[in-house]
Amino acid sequence: MATHFPLTDQELFEIEALACDATPGPWEAQTVLDFQTGESTRVVAHVPPAEDEYVYVVERDGEIAEEDQRFIAALHPDAALRLVKEIRRLRRVEERHESLCSVLQHLNTFLERRGLVAQAQRFVEVRAQLERIHPEGSAPDTTAVAADPARGRARPVSVV
Repeated sequence: MATHFPLTDQELFEIEALACDATPGPWEAQTVLDFQTGESTRVVAHVPPAEDEYVYVVERDGEIAEEDQRFIAALHPDAALRLVKEIRRLRRVEERHESLCSVLQHLNTFLERRGLVAQAQRFVEVRAQLERIHPEGSAPDTTAVAADPARGRARPVSVV
C-alpha cells in the first residue's frame, strides 16, 4: 500500500500565497497567429472578465512575470497530483462522515420511538466513567448479572 503524505499547513500556505501573487485565472492555452508573418505561436493567456483583450501569461519569446514563474514552478505535476490525491481522500472522509451521521440519526429516531433516549445517555455516561477509571480497558470484570424475567433466572449482561 502506498504511503500518503498529506500536505502540511506550510505547503498549503505557500501554494496559496503563490496563487494570490500570480496572474488570476482561468488560464487558457492558445495558438496565436501573426497576420503579418503568418507564423503561429503557442501562448497561455488570461481573458479578464468583461474584457476582450487577452493578457498573455506565457509567450514563446516573451517575458514571464516572476510571480507567474514561481507559481508555475510550484505547481509542477507532482504537486498537482498530491493536491488531487488529498482532495479525493477528503471526499472519502466526508462520505464516511455523512454515512455515520445518517446511521446516528436513524439510531436517535429508533431510541426516541422506544423511549430509550435517557437510558442510552446514561449508558454513555457510565461508559465514560469506566474509561476514566480504567483508561486502558483493563477493568477486571465488566460483566454484570441481570434478572431474565422471561426465564426466571439470571443472565450475564456486558456493562461496556
